[in-house]
Amino acid sequence: MKRYKVLVIGLDGATFDLIRPWAMAGHLPTLSRLMSQGASGELQSTIPPMTAPAWTSFITGKNPGQHGLYDWIYRHEDGYAVSPVTARHCTEPTLWSLLSSAGLRVCVFNVPMTYPPQPVNGLMISGLPAPSVRAGITYPPELLAEIEAQVGEYLLYPDPGQAYSDAGVDAFLRRLYRTAETRLKVLNYLRRREDWDFFMVVFNGTDTVQHAMWKFMSPAHPQHDPAKARKYGSAILHYYQYIDQTLGEIVAGLDRDTVLILMSDHGAGPFHKFIHVNNWLRQQGWLRLKRGPKARLKVVAFDRGFAPMKIYNLLMRFGLGSLKREVVRGRGQGLLKTLFLSFDDVDWSRTAAYSLGNVGQIYLNVRGREPQGIVEPGREYERLRDEIIARLQELKDPETGECVVQEVYRREEVYWGDKLEKAADIVFIPTRMEYFGFGEYEFGSNEIIEPVKRGISGTHRLNGILLLWGEPIRSGVVLEDSHLYDLAPTILYLMNVAVPTDMDGRILSECLKPEYSSLPRLRSEPTPSAESPVPSAALSPEDERLITDRLRGLGYVG
Repeated sequence: MKRYKVLVIGLDGATFDLIRPWAMAGHLPTLSRLMSQGASGELQSTIPPMTAPAWTSFITGKNPGQHGLYDWIYRHEDGYAVSPVTARHCTEPTLWSLLSSAGLRVCVFNVPMTYPPQPVNGLMISGLPAPSVRAGITYPPELLAEIEAQVGEYLLYPDPGQAYSDAGVDAFLRRLYRTAETRLKVLNYLRRREDWDFFMVVFNGTDTVQHAMWKFMSPAHPQHDPAKARKYGSAILHYYQYIDQTLGEIVAGLDRDTVLILMSDHGAGPFHKFIHVNNWLRQQGWLRLKRGPKARLKVVAFDRGFAPMKIYNLLMRFGLGSLKREVVRGRGQGLLKTLFLSFDDVDWSRTAAYSLGNVGQIYLNVRGREPQGIVEPGREYERLRDEIIARLQELKDPETGECVVQEVYRREEVYWGDKLEKAADIVFIPTRMEYFGFGEYEFGSNEIIEPVKRGISGTHRLNGILLLWGEPIRSGVVLEDSHLYDLAPTILYLMNVAVPTDMDGRILSECLKPEYSSLPRLRSEPTPSAESPVPSAALSPEDERLITDRLRGLGYVG
């Protein structure tokens, strides 16, 4: 079989919900041409559709039950505190490690969940959650200095947090485009520099502009301001047009031996209301707070509105939004930690269930698994899980009366593998995903359901994008059933590399011309996993703080 080179361009958070109508209207000529000449369809993300598990499923060809990443955070085994995950928490073989072992040259550039960078047969520049350019983000290490000498300052990310205040929107947009321009310069430099077999780059701006600017585009959004919409209502479209133009330049330089894959880790849509899951668990009696004098005082203050989100909204009203950092960091350290309600105030000896993460993940406090677990495995576990699921299905928005939970899953219904034990016991998908327990994992507000008042206005959806284009790809094919973990085996097949038998994904043969889809599939035995990482050694305290601040700026981890 002919071995193709593969160029993967990730458009983080890109959605056909926007691309298709804009392409039909003539706004995205390159994407329109690629869709008509290639194969395309929606790409199913992970449940929930979060960046860390989604990109890791793409990278490994496996579901979270095998690779073990379910959110941006993980719980420490000796308590209920959390820390950010990094690439070190994935012990499964990656696409680029398999290609490197096959002797193929790879360039991996700005892909999320590649920090810290790993040695490859080629080059790697880490993406999220890299804390800073000085944190060792390249392999080999001297690559960063070479890039900066050739293209100038290397920008890690645009910062949507700039756009959460009126004064920062223009600065955010300037940095958004500067970051994309930097990506393109580095991409062009590395493509010329390297004799590569596999190249991948991710443009994060599609995701960050949607997080920050959806409210200007959607009149139905709670934060929509018609006057501001006249200035910024086309900001997302304009960025997609910039990317479309960039894609046109890239495609023009491809040869017949290269297959182009465009993909996103998840889709996007508007975000209207928070669901504060721990408050609901407390209301139902499954999460209990301590009863000492100090805890009681904090509970009284919390119930009257003394909570990080309320304080931040108050600061913004008085033009003091720059103090947000101190408010959110105060949830984990310093004086404010002694004032805000937190997991330190939970009475774990009486708590049966709690929530961690960004999208509807509920854990039971299981004896023998959690350090202070009280729920007995077996019959009691299943009874409690059934009861929580039943009540979740009855949870309604007090303002509209609609049920706010669309789907509820037991973990074994959506995950499988030897790391299933790390998953939340219950995962639910909010209605239309316009409701979201997003960026909050302890007690960000004293309400259960509340409208978003400022800040992030767009968020993730389950339907990402997939587009394949090149000599072996059939024209005009609409892909009906593709998943993130189908891409790794498909790429390996196109590159004539054996697909490990333990990958969950399949080869997307329906998008291939008959002379390519009927060729034998090379299969290899499962590649041994790496040893489990030592979380305490994964990050320095300063790097962990920088990463947590970065994720908060993007709207994650509270």
